[in-house]
Amino acid sequence: MRSALLGGALAALTAGTAWAEAEIKLVFGVAGQPTWGFGKLLTDVIEPNLEKYSDGRIDLEVHQRGALCSEAACMEQLGLGQIDMTTVSAGNMGAFGKTFDILNLPYLFKGQQEAETIMRGWLSDELAKQAAEEMGIHVLATVSSGGFRNVVNTEREVRVPSDLNGLKIRVTKSPTEFNLVQGWGGVPIPYAWASLYEGLQSGVVQGMYLQDVFVSAAKFYEVTKFVTRVESSYSGRPVMMSKQRYDELPDWAREAIDKVAVDIANEALNFDLAWQEEAVAAMQDKVAVYVPTETELAEWSKGAVDAWVAVKGTYDPALARRILEEQGQTELIGLLEEAGAL
Repeated sequence: MRSALLGGALAALTAGTAWAEAEIKLVFGVAGQPTWGFGKLLTDVIEPNLEKYSDGRIDLEVHQRGALCSEAACMEQLGLGQIDMTTVSAGNMGAFGKTFDILNLPYLFKGQQEAETIMRGWLSDELAKQAAEEMGIHVLATVSSGGFRNVVNTEREVRVPSDLNGLKIRVTKSPTEFNLVQGWGGVPIPYAWASLYEGLQSGVVQGMYLQDVFVSAAKFYEVTKFVTRVESSYSGRPVMMSKQRYDELPDWAREAIDKVAVDIANEALNFDLAWQEEAVAAMQDKVAVYVPTETELAEWSKGAVDAWVAVKGTYDPALARRILEEQGQTELIGLLEEAGAL
């Protein structure tokens, strides 16, 4: 009798264990570091909440630090079904479709709060709809990633675009970035990220166009002296999975993911701002920071028009106009209309 009871108890325990085991495994590959804003969001919000909303039926296997893929490779692996979820900066999405190129336009947003208001209000949903149609991806949310880009250099204080004349500024392969620096009067130099510290140290390049978080993370403050807060280009990133993979999941799994998507949209900025604040603190007293006046900022904005013209055709002008109009950017709209960019 005792043996039968033990056998029954063991069977019940085994059944309970089997029920508690995850039914679906999702692999999240990301190039960023766990100490960065999104890395902490992933660890503190996305992982535990997905487990909670699915009652433990979804196992989210997270690989950070580029363990599985670089940003470009993560997108490729997502399409091949080798990973299930990822996040990639808008600047690296252009090779896979035009949907997110609009976010790279300089002075599209007046500031972080304006960007967040519009993104959460309607733009994130609009981009998600376009991405599903153009790229076959299901976007959970598009969020802030590291703040706005600034001008950083090794040589002198830069207050207005003309102060950049002759300075060799490192840029990525982005045509927006190349033409932006050129429009400001700098000499754009496409230069590999991996060699940038040594390039700045040796003078091969004399500056860069970069967010504070990456100046801090790479310790570029050791080899640069001046930061100008032009805050021109918003840094955003979609959090996504393959639309096919999402669509084939059972209803309960999609519902859990949809709930996490809301959490990502609501919480991402807090993690991102904390990351930005850490970066500013790390750079304190190591570089001279100049904040342009309103008059000087108008010069930077005017100098950015060439970048819009150079990438015309990669963004929806009606969508860009709506974003600018909602912020009252009438002067920039006029300049862009005159140049034929809107």
